[in-house]
Amino acid sequence: MDRFLSGLDHGPFESMFTSWAGDAWAAWLFMVGLLGIAIALLAGIGLRITALTGTLMLLLMWAAEWPLDRHTDTGELTQSTNPLIEYHVIYALVLIGLAAVYAGNTWGLGRRWANLVRRNRWLL
Repeated sequence: MDRFLSGLDHGPFESMFTSWAGDAWAAWLFMVGLLGIAIALLAGIGLRITALTGTLMLLLMWAAEWPLDRHTDTGELTQSTNPLIEYHVIYALVLIGLAAVYAGNTWGLGRRWANLVRRNRWLL
């Protein structure tokens, strides 16, 4: 992640993201966030919260790459694609779709988790 953030050379958030490069808190938050989202998706637990946090993380990743710029600060092409039909946007829509159809209840432990939370409110 540090190599990615330090290599950014375009977009309005370039200075913010490059200042985060090398910071331990950014690397830890990113990796722990990815782990939490992956576990929740695989288990099918808390998909609404997972869709929200996953979409937020993907939005930040989209902003870091900033597909709206066609040229870097030095004038080179960014190899940017369509900013709406872009993999971060598609992944976010998939997360929202999984939460909307309650995929965790069908293919995961979502129904069991909901029953457990109803009996033990402290898990919320």
